[in-house]
Amino acid sequence: MTPAPSIATASEPVTQAASPFVAMSHTHRFGVVCVMAIALVGIGLRLQLSPPNIAGMQWVYLALVGNAVLLLLPVIFYRPSFGWFHPLVFAIFWGVLPHLRRFDVYFTGLPWHVALPGWSADSLTGLLLKDLLLQMVGTLAIYAGFWLSPTLPMPSMPFQQPAHLGRKTVATVGLATGLFLVYMQTRGGIVNHLLSWGAGRNEALAGVFYWQFFTQLGQIACLCWLTMDRRSTRNPVFWGCLTASLMMAFLIGGSRSGLIYFMAMCLLAWFIREQKIAVMRMVAIALIGLVAMGVLGNLRNSTFSGQINWNTLRGGAAETTSETRSPLGESLQEISERSSVNAGVFPILALVPNQVEHLYGSSYLAILTLPIPRALWSAKPGLVAGMVGETFFSSNFGIPPGAVGEAYWNFGVPGVLVVFSAFGAFLKLLADFFVRHAHHPAAIAPYVVTLFLFAGPDGLATIAWLMMLVPTLGYLIAIGAIRFSRSA
Repeated sequence: MTPAPSIATASEPVTQAASPFVAMSHTHRFGVVCVMAIALVGIGLRLQLSPPNIAGMQWVYLALVGNAVLLLLPVIFYRPSFGWFHPLVFAIFWGVLPHLRRFDVYFTGLPWHVALPGWSADSLTGLLLKDLLLQMVGTLAIYAGFWLSPTLPMPSMPFQQPAHLGRKTVATVGLATGLFLVYMQTRGGIVNHLLSWGAGRNEALAGVFYWQFFTQLGQIACLCWLTMDRRSTRNPVFWGCLTASLMMAFLIGGSRSGLIYFMAMCLLAWFIREQKIAVMRMVAIALIGLVAMGVLGNLRNSTFSGQINWNTLRGGAAETTSETRSPLGESLQEISERSSVNAGVFPILALVPNQVEHLYGSSYLAILTLPIPRALWSAKPGLVAGMVGETFFSSNFGIPPGAVGEAYWNFGVPGVLVVFSAFGAFLKLLADFFVRHAHHPAAIAPYVVTLFLFAGPDGLATIAWLMMLVPTLGYLIAIGAIRFSRSA
């Protein structure tokens, strides 16, 4: 990796070749804009040719176009210091992802919702419009926070290139495996642990935070090895360590998205390290992720019946019927339902504050109190996903409300403005950090962890980010990739 230039801030102009964020060519920018435009034109034509019998769909479409234009501003008004993985440009992908998940809703409206059974399709589609408008407000607030916040001095981190990365990774994965086995023993074995998911993972995994925090050290070690050793991907030991770490991550917490996110995070780190984009690798990760979502989802769902159907790991369904869809089809349907008829943001927009009070920062306070065991403070604030499930869905399953939903539930529209503006200021600090340290391969891991996991200003993303960033920095210090001298 070539050294990055000496740049004081991420907003100062530099030459395109000097961008550490993998510079976008004119063709790349034109392609991104064209793909977005073609998708919007396609939706518009579909609405014209087959309009749904729901009032307000034309306003939903206009709000969708407005969101797309705002997300594309960093590409349209591109600066040489930007790149594919600059925080503002990469935010396009996180901004587009929720729209892809609910793509069918932009054709049909929102005809019904699990938590709002008495609401008409017209009223529910009005909530969809309100959500889109608030997303536009949030995007504008991010830009304001990024460009209007003061430039703060960025201290140098003492990054180094450590030796014997492979051996240190194997030792760390071995430690994580030992902790995993100890935890499984406390749960009565892997089978009993998996069966406990049938009663609801929020209940079954209460107190698992501390175990997850330490057992993910194997994943962190693999990510750091990948970023600091270009030969790592040609070493079968690396792939063995990565596979073992991913298996433990799913078995301990049951999160499928966590596995997919980590694979995508490794791919992103590879792109930054190599300073190029590999489309086929992106497609492969996407397909593997979708299939894994379906297969592992069927395995998890089979625990609801009180027994584990191991056939799901070979691609079978939890209950085999003639109408059973493939794992890929199951994944796509579940992703769509999570963002539409099961989405947590819509009941928040519908019932807060008239029927449900504002949280007044309670969900954000839960982030600070997370390390405190509930045995010591039984009344400490709960995480927002659990509160959404309990309050609006009468369920013990956690249902994320998204950044807009959480900010609105806490403080209304002003909350969206303040929270997203603060997030924009943070993105400026993040960009400045990487510009200053991009010539150190050890800086890639903490940057990727932050860019990928802290994807929005919501409590769940903040927790996921801190849970991986803190041990990542600790691991880099432990292996000698960060060395603090007395003078420093």
